[in-house]
Amino acid sequence: MQKVLRVAALLGLAGTLGAAPRSEPQRLSGYYTVAWEEQSFRPCGGNERWWVSDPGPLLRRYRELVKDGYGTVYVTVRAEVSEPGRFGHLGMFPRTIAVREVSAAQVPHGDDCHGRDVEVE
Repeated sequence: MQKVLRVAALLGLAGTLGAAPRSEPQRLSGYYTVAWEEQSFRPCGGNERWWVSDPGPLLRRYRELVKDGYGTVYVTVRAEVSEPGRFGHLGMFPRTIAVREVSAAQVPHGDDCHGRDVEVE
């Protein structure tokens, strides 16, 4: 019985590490980064990095701008944002997003986020 409870607890924890609750897509601007064991988004106005569970149409735009595999681009997207939790590689990310639409994507220039606040609190 204890073994069954431990397995159930681990399955519940695994669910918070990967699945993103659905929400209404929100407009976000920030930096999308692809690196070793990382696919993250850092929204303007904050220092948190959020796991990108579904890059959707963003991946194609990223590949047009970054030719060497790993890198960062500045983007404006509409994305579903999870509630706080533990997501991504080793549960290191406090939120996860699923990108549904890309409004803009470009190579970063200085501080593209200057004067922008985090849209999701």
